[in-house]
Amino acid sequence: MRLPRQLTSFVGRERERAGVIEALDSHRLVTLCGPGGAGKTRLALAVAGDVVDAYADGVFLVELADVTDPQLVASCLASALSVRERPDVGVLASLAQAIGPDRVLLVMDNCEHLAEACAQVAAALLLACPNAQLLATSRQSLSVPGELAWRLASLTTPYEDDAPAPPELLRYESAQLFVERARTFQPGFALTEENAPAVARICALTEGIPLAIELAAGRLTALAPEQIVEQLRDALAVLTSGSRLLPGRQRTLRATIDGSYERLAPSERVLFNRLSVFSGPAGLEAVRAVCGGPPDEIGTLSPQIPGGPGDPVLPALEVLDSLARLIDRSLVQAEAAAQELR
Repeated sequence: MRLPRQLTSFVGRERERAGVIEALDSHRLVTLCGPGGAGKTRLALAVAGDVVDAYADGVFLVELADVTDPQLVASCLASALSVRERPDVGVLASLAQAIGPDRVLLVMDNCEHLAEACAQVAAALLLACPNAQLLATSRQSLSVPGELAWRLASLTTPYEDDAPAPPELLRYESAQLFVERARTFQPGFALTEENAPAVARICALTEGIPLAIELAAGRLTALAPEQIVEQLRDALAVLTSGSRLLPGRQRTLRATIDGSYERLAPSERVLFNRLSVFSGPAGLEAVRAVCGGPPDEIGTLSPQIPGGPGDPVLPALEVLDSLARLIDRSLVQAEAAAQELR
């Protein structure tokens, strides 16, 4: 087994943890999908640690976050498995031959910026290695035949106006995580009748996103929980970390969001910007009416700033395709409602 030891405890996600383990019994590729900061890597590592005994030939972590060249994906896998490339066949074939019939689990972490290359490598290995399985993490699915895309929701969180007592508050995963991380910055921190309402609001305002909760807990070095609530009115500015060990993309909530936004196509950016006018869930027809042009309008997208005088036209017929891509990229969440998704 080649999995890194974690320096902090894993909190919550017990149902997801059990569900992903069960999914690996029937799917050879499971991709944990979710927005940046959702805890995909931690869940993948927790699952991998749980199932290590089921893979006689090993469980291997392949970290792709810092890889920028799609051509290097197969080489990263080969390096993780200590496989040497045979010049006569190439790195991918060398890797497939080395794995052969072995029972292995490959954990491919942070695939979103290399989705196409990861999909090609995954498909090739699944075809060539009958007992190999892959557990991937990505902000979007890899779209490989037979893949199970496991959408990771936020941690359970109280409503913003709720003020549960400490015992009831600790039933929420977001509160459990906040308290656990708070104790690393303020030893002896405990929920009390006095601070529980503020902690509940912090959990609600961070919307159950693990990274946001951890960054908020880090503010306890200088602020009381009640002060953190006030600061969260500008969450992108206040949710930052001074950790020297976190990668740059996880040191601020803004950097995490920027990483997804920058990869959007022009039409997706326009729709994403316009969706911000909705204060809550919306149906497709409302999204089309507010965010798109008239059905018979044909427009050409330009790089001009949405909302300005030269705001590009987003044809209503294009809204559905762009919306589907935003959902796949974990920037929009779809929930089932009566006879429609919202």
